[in-house]
Amino acid sequence: MIIVFIVGIIVLYIGWRKYYQKHWRHSFDAKVRFSQDYVYAGEQTKLYEVIENRKKLPVPVLEVLFSARKELVFKDTENTNVSDYIYKRDIFSALGYQKITRQIDVLCTKRGYYTIDEIELKSYSMLYDKRYGIRIPNETSLYVYPARADISDIMMICEKMLGTLQCAKHLYEDPFAFRSIREYTLTDPMKTINWKASAKTGNLMVNTFDSALSEKVMIYLDIEDSGILKQDELVEDSISVAATLVRKLIAQGIEVGLYMNARQEDGFLRLEPDSGRVQTERVEKALALYAPEQGYVPFEKCLVQPPKDAVLILISKNIDAEQIKEIAGKEQFMIWIQSAYSNEMPDKPTLADNQHWIVREVPRC
Repeated sequence: MIIVFIVGIIVLYIGWRKYYQKHWRHSFDAKVRFSQDYVYAGEQTKLYEVIENRKKLPVPVLEVLFSARKELVFKDTENTNVSDYIYKRDIFSALGYQKITRQIDVLCTKRGYYTIDEIELKSYSMLYDKRYGIRIPNETSLYVYPARADISDIMMICEKMLGTLQCAKHLYEDPFAFRSIREYTLTDPMKTINWKASAKTGNLMVNTFDSALSEKVMIYLDIEDSGILKQDELVEDSISVAATLVRKLIAQGIEVGLYMNARQEDGFLRLEPDSGRVQTERVEKALALYAPEQGYVPFEKCLVQPPKDAVLILISKNIDAEQIKEIAGKEQFMIWIQSAYSNEMPDKPTLADNQHWIVREVPRC
């Protein structure tokens, strides 16, 4: 009798194990997702693990494993290993028809584009003598935009230059861009008189027009780092300065373009001058996506025929004053921004009156 009982238990266990092996994954979903589409470097976001069991059969033990680049620092270090990547392993117990959501705080330490494309799920038989596993695709991504930089000194000079250009804009009016009507003055040409408005008011009135020149800034970003000793801090500071300039200038209604000597299939990165939130997002995404593995082209290739009606901003640690003179001449409004380590500060170059040099002191990590 005892033998029959034992055999019955064994048969029951084997049957249950086969049933569980076949059905534990049915009507079961697991995914990992970021709470935001983007953040700025140095900020925090949240990562959600969502487990949903849509059947009666419980899953007593479930391991969820996934990995991400180590620049994403998980605040919950339990069941976490870090090497070239950060590996996360969490354990759940899901009852029938149960949904579980777990939140992980994540510190985004470096700009980039981060994805989690795959999750591994593991479960076990009743006596833990058999392990079942499956890999499932996962779709979640996060843009970490370049960190915000303190550029108050750069903005002050840039706004001064733009103000000078704004004064010159009144010399170049666009006859198709009507702005308003005002009273005639002795300096107004006869062709601008609005005869209908003059007849209504009894005084000579003239049309005014917007300028044919727009406020425009062109940023040239040099990310070349070809030395034996890499200068990652200087490159990242340059990228942060470029991104912050774009954000602040576009917020003031100024058209901004960006050329960067990151290698592309058609040469180098070109984002022509434009304004608005879409342009800001376009620039920030491009800078987040850049990785040193892409390589670069010579910075001089980006500087062909810079626009004369714009303030030029050159962000480069590699060029010198002689190259600046060749690029901008003497009449071009220009700002040259150079990042340097605290113990390697360069000497101040000699430039034209309408050209400025700003050096940024960067600590070596």
